[in-house]
Amino acid sequence: MPWYAVLDASDESRHDDRGKDIIEVQADRTEAVRRAFERAERRNYTFDFKDRRGLGGLGGSGSLDEFLVELPQNNRKVEPTVKDTVDIVIPIVERQFRIEDVYLERLCITSDAGALTWLEELNPMHQLAWSRLIKELQGNEWPGLFGYLKRLVEYLSLASGASY
Repeated sequence: MPWYAVLDASDESRHDDRGKDIIEVQADRTEAVRRAFERAERRNYTFDFKDRRGLGGLGGSGSLDEFLVELPQNNRKVEPTVKDTVDIVIPIVERQFRIEDVYLERLCITSDAGALTWLEELNPMHQLAWSRLIKELQGNEWPGLFGYLKRLVEYLSLASGASY
């Protein structure tokens, strides 16, 4: 079982997600990961030994105010140190921050094009699939998908007479 670096991702400006749209929720998530990244850079984190693997990331502990980074050290009796883990923790949190930030930017672009309204009308499984595509596509693949989404929404708007 692994040790985890535990980074505080709390932010007083974040509130309950009820009633928020996907962009507001993602903005909160991006801000939380940014705060965790800042704390990683300042080497301000603690350690916790967990009985399970795969808990890394924002909310891995069950709290959206914590960001966990799974460490390769498995000996429960020997607690890791910040000095020994900083080269692992900072790049992982930074990478996740970049992913969340790009996703937020893409959601805003998608919303401006009217495609987000259309996506919100899909069933939850299709919403999740499209959201994953928007989030996980590499930089050079994104423009193609965005162009496709924009044309699709334009065609749907023409066909239905609805405005997206």
